[in-house]
Amino acid sequence: MTRQPDFSSSKRPAAAAAWHSIGLGVCVLVALAAAVSAHVTRDEAQSARRRLAEVRREVDAAAARVKALESHARAGQAGMLAPEDAPPARIVSDVAALLPGDVRLERIAIDYRRGGTLELAVVARDATAWDLLLQRLAGAEHLRAVTPGPEARAAEVRSVVRARWGSEPR
Repeated sequence: MTRQPDFSSSKRPAAAAAWHSIGLGVCVLVALAAAVSAHVTRDEAQSARRRLAEVRREVDAAAARVKALESHARAGQAGMLAPEDAPPARIVSDVAALLPGDVRLERIAIDYRRGGTLELAVVARDATAWDLLLQRLAGAEHLRAVTPGPEARAAEVRSVVRARWGSEPR
C-alpha cells in the first residue's frame, strides 16, 4: 500500500500565506477608503441641502419683491397711488400738522385709485383761519393741485378742499 500524504498536517507554502496577508491588507485599505469617501459625501450632501434652503429663501424673497414692484408698476401705470408709498396714517398726520388752531378737520377721504386724491371737509372759526389754512395747504411739500370748494365767509367757514397727494416732495 502506498502511503499518501496527509494534507491536514502538512505545512503550507510560505508564499501563499504572504499573498493572503497582502490581500487582507488591501481589503482593509479599500474598506477604509470607502468609509472616508462615504463620510465626505455625506458632509457634501448636508452642505448642498443647506445651500439649497438658503437659495430657496432668496428666491422667495426675490419673488415677493418682484410681486410688490409689479403691483407698484401697475398702480403707477393706471394713475394710482400705492398705499405703500403714502400710508393713510402718514397722510392724515401730515394734513393735521398743517391745520391752524382755529380750523377743524371733520372728514378726510383718500382715493388711491385716482392718484391719491384727497377730499378734506374742514370748518374754520373765521375767514382769517380759512385763508391761513389755504396758504399752508398750498405750500405743503406733498400736496398738489389744492382746490378750495365753495365757501361762505359769514361767521365760520365750512367747505371742502380737494388736493392731490404727491409721494415725492416738491
